Amino acid sequence: MAAGQGREQSEVSLARISLFNWLLLLLLTGSGWLFYTAFVARSVFVGGAIANLSFLFLKKDLTALLRGPLEAAKARFFMRYYLRLSVIVAVLFLLVKLQLVQPVALLVGLSTVLLSIVLAMTSAVKRMYLKDFKV
Repeated sequence: MAAGQGREQSEVSLARISLFNWLLLLLLTGSGWLFYTAFVARSVFVGGAIANLSFLFLKKDLTALLRGPLEAAKARFFMRYYLRLSVIVAVLFLLVKLQLVQPVALLVGLSTVLLSIVLAMTSAVKRMYLKDFKV
């Protein structure tokens, strides 16, 4: 396998995860609206939007880190990572403290990235093993 092919496959995987993130967020927000209340749906959406945007920034930072010299960019990557994490923690704290979101629904929204990764991995494993068993 050529070096370019491996990188394209990883980019497709990250693109698939990003797509699953947003689709799952829409599905969970719609379910919250349909089966619960608008407040729950908004809380799911806020949590998912925070997680998805954080994932996009992390993807961008990791891509930049791996593109250049590792030692030179590593300190900047970790500073940005911990700054982003601190901002997210502060925003989540304020949202919960001011009761602008329902905490359980917020956690459901925050879990969209994890669920998307599981979906993408399941899909990739299924494709990998099913291609060998075509009838």
